[in-house]
Amino acid sequence: MLKLKILKYFIPICLLAIYTHSNASNEREIYVNVTAPDNNNKDNKQKNDLENKKYQMLESFSKVLNLLESNYVDAKSVESDVLIEKALKGMTADLDPHTTYLSPKQYSDFSTDTTGKFGGIGVVINPAGGRLEIVEVIDNSPAKRAGLKSGDIIYAVGNLIVNSKTIEEALGKMRGVVGTDITIEYFTPDKMGKAGTIKKVSVEREIIRSNSAYLVPLSPGYAYTKLTIFQEDASEQLGKYIKDFQSKSNGKIKGLILDLRNNPGGLLDQAVKVTNLFIDSGIIVSTIGRDVNKPEDVEYAIKRNTLAYFPMIVLVNEGTASASEIVAGALQDRERAIVMGTQTFGKGSVQNIVPLPNGGALKMTIARYYTPKGRSIQAKGITPDIPLISQSILGKVQQIQSETSNTRYPRREADLDKHIEAKDQDTLALQTHQNDNEVEINTWPLSLKEDYQIKSAYLYLKSMGKYSFSQGNIK
Repeated sequence: MLKLKILKYFIPICLLAIYTHSNASNEREIYVNVTAPDNNNKDNKQKNDLENKKYQMLESFSKVLNLLESNYVDAKSVESDVLIEKALKGMTADLDPHTTYLSPKQYSDFSTDTTGKFGGIGVVINPAGGRLEIVEVIDNSPAKRAGLKSGDIIYAVGNLIVNSKTIEEALGKMRGVVGTDITIEYFTPDKMGKAGTIKKVSVEREIIRSNSAYLVPLSPGYAYTKLTIFQEDASEQLGKYIKDFQSKSNGKIKGLILDLRNNPGGLLDQAVKVTNLFIDSGIIVSTIGRDVNKPEDVEYAIKRNTLAYFPMIVLVNEGTASASEIVAGALQDRERAIVMGTQTFGKGSVQNIVPLPNGGALKMTIARYYTPKGRSIQAKGITPDIPLISQSILGKVQQIQSETSNTRYPRREADLDKHIEAKDQDTLALQTHQNDNEVEINTWPLSLKEDYQIKSAYLYLKSMGKYSFSQGNIK
């Protein structure tokens, strides 16, 4: 059970009473009576008053519950477990969006999410903005076979239309008995972000075994690795993939891209362990609760868990949140990696899960976390060292350019009427001898070589090889 520190406020009050007394001889004597305050009694009284008020409210709650159960016109609408669960949800409704009561089913779903085994359709969802956006489709999953893709928006689950009030219920409906079907209605936004034609598919639920990480070799000594979520075995999986690649590269890695885009976070201890793969000492993250002057927890790197040094780039975007921001922030502060991409989500708070007797749980925010340099990411996010336009914005720009290519106002030399053509020197030689980087990129999987940000990170990483890097450069 979580023990919360309760701040006690002491308000010392000094009472100064001055009495004036006149005697028969008209001599005036002034008596100053200074009474030392009994702080303990006053504090106890204040505490007792608060406790009494709390018990009065609880008594009122119990009385309202009993009155509704006994007298409300529709008995089915006032079942005690339903009313109490709604009251529990109401307690957290006005707190931050990450503090909430979890019903027994929601708690069960949350637990299976962090272990990596669950029954569902095989998608990673971003529920921000009152809609369900698919940010990742797990390979060989029912969703993959049904044609769902990253970037698609789920419009309805079964007969439930998705909106800000039904998101939790919609997420719950995607799960169910293995082998049963669920109807999913979705659309693919166009490059301007507008809704497209709504499609309907029937998807059969399966046990989903999701991997936290995977690695793709890019060229000799260079690799791309992606972390999709910080579940129980994230650091173990990532470390294994990197060590295997290192052994196949004659024990030396020339450069690594760590992709944390659209990673919604997960377990804090896994974020610490993943960071420890690349940092061998010093602070990784600190969390501070109610008492801002007293760090509640500080996590340090341990040398024996660290991989050999190599140049590294971390890719982030607006979907990089929570635990993934801890990793990006630590690697950036310690100058262990260059962060590229767009501003991250900005979830800089820590939650604790407290199981309840009814099988549910309370998920509550207990602290803010800070990067090694003391930066709070809450509502700000991580600013990349090198900004890269996002894939979605790039697509919109390209669409606008293509739609306006025939406008009357020329934008470039090539748009001018009667412009002369370019003629490279030794054109034949240039055509038969492609750039080495282009040759390497053409061997990548289609999803990687079409990703502008991955290509940019790779080319930058290769350019870093022209300079000298050593573990001594890490501060």
